[in-house]
Amino acid sequence: MFEFPKIYSFPPFYTKQQNATILQNQLDAWTELILQFCQYYNIYSLLCHGNILTQQDPSTEVPPLFQNKQLERAVLDEFLNDIFNHMIHKLARAEYVDPKKRDSGILIYWQTPAEWAKLLYEYVDRTGQLGTVLTVYELTQLDELPQSEPLKGIDSNLFEKVVDVLVKQGKAQVLRANGGIEGVKIV
Repeated sequence: MFEFPKIYSFPPFYTKQQNATILQNQLDAWTELILQFCQYYNIYSLLCHGNILTQQDPSTEVPPLFQNKQLERAVLDEFLNDIFNHMIHKLARAEYVDPKKRDSGILIYWQTPAEWAKLLYEYVDRTGQLGTVLTVYELTQLDELPQSEPLKGIDSNLFEKVVDVLVKQGKAQVLRANGGIEGVKIV
């Protein structure tokens, strides 16, 4: 069970603070909490109102992040939007799934795409599959993939960004079909 930090039990944490310095600290604290929470539960993306969009194991019970029932407090949508904007524009720790449709969700970068790319490369190398064309399914969904494998169940939008990092590094070639990635050859 995720252990929330002490600030999660502090009622003013859920209300946007007016003082600029305090607000900056509050936004940073929310960012850190979101990143830790999402990493703990392997959550890859959230909807704009804070609900989970994609996670590694959808059957895992996850407590509400933006609502503290004991305090009877919750983050309002306007403040939640400010938190996400801080993560996206100031810290580059999140990104809209589709910048043209902000309500399509937000990718949460508890690991950056470059960090994910390193994990993908190491996995393919460790399993002796460098130079082999692998499908997205084989890399992310295959039943034989252990649950502990970090890429298992990864969000498809995030996976594309991860592969793009490897392509830019000259470490991957992509086979595309129907507007998406069908296969990846990591070299």
